Amino acid sequence: MKFISRTLTSLALATGLVLAGSAQAAEKVNIGIVTAPNFVHTIAALKFKEELDKALPGKYDVIIHHSAALGSETQVLQQLQLGTVQMSVCTTGPVEAFVPEVKALEMPFLFSSYEATDKVLDGPIGQDLLKRFEKVGLVGLHFLDNGFRNVTNSKRAVTSPADLQGLKIRTMESPTHLAIWRAIGANPTPMAWPITTQLQQGVLDGQENPISVISAGKLNEAGQKYLTMSRHVYSALVFVGSKAFMDKLPAADRKAFLDAAQVASIAGRRFVRDNEAAQLAALKVAGMQVVDTPDLAAFRAKTEPVYATLSGDTKKIVDDIRKTLK
Repeated sequence: MKFISRTLTSLALATGLVLAGSAQAAEKVNIGIVTAPNFVHTIAALKFKEELDKALPGKYDVIIHHSAALGSETQVLQQLQLGTVQMSVCTTGPVEAFVPEVKALEMPFLFSSYEATDKVLDGPIGQDLLKRFEKVGLVGLHFLDNGFRNVTNSKRAVTSPADLQGLKIRTMESPTHLAIWRAIGANPTPMAWPITTQLQQGVLDGQENPISVISAGKLNEAGQKYLTMSRHVYSALVFVGSKAFMDKLPAADRKAFLDAAQVASIAGRRFVRDNEAAQLAALKVAGMQVVDTPDLAAFRAKTEPVYATLSGDTKKIVDDIRKTLK
């Protein structure tokens, strides 16, 4: 009887271990995002989650932390380097502090259309930029759109750089964006998103962002009465992974992450592009005064000196972009 009892106990333990193994908790994948759920960042992250769940059902638990719950984009990028956060969908502006060559994409009036950005980002130049992330403990997975940036303010209609003289314009925490707005003649103020309170309180006179952000952020309700379609900088988003995390993944899983990021990025691009015209029309209906045809030649002339600050690999990348788009 003792033998039978010991045997049953052993079987029970073995069965318990098997069941415990089969019920092993899914590995958490935390995605840090600074914007609210209605922005393209989270929409693309949700698509990533959906695609990864289809490819590797039950293996990974993707948790999306939106609205700057994990800190600013700079702080999230630092957490990615440490491996405490696994992924992010972030704007390329703050990435410049980690991967300096990315500022090539932030040059004023470099791109004229989404077709042009696709040609560069999906080609050899874009792939080369993504590879550079690994040198600083990050993994560049895929580019998607934030959109072309436009300036808004609470003071007056802006048709030329002269109208922006002295206005406090919020920019991303990016030396390149600061240089652009100093060249234009504004008073740039680097600040992490969100900025609604600062706009409402008059700490800032204005800001610059793509239509998708201006719409989703309801900046017209934060006192931003005037919108100028300057399209001065193309703003990319990028799916970024933690190298410490990605390097531990089995090869098949790593491919699934890359594939899911690609599908999600293309979906994100479609979302931004398909909704831009309707969002702009809605802002006009809501009372925002829109300058559709500002003096872009004057803006280009003011910002051209920013190119003179380029050197090394970044200058070469900009030259290669211009050659590609000829």
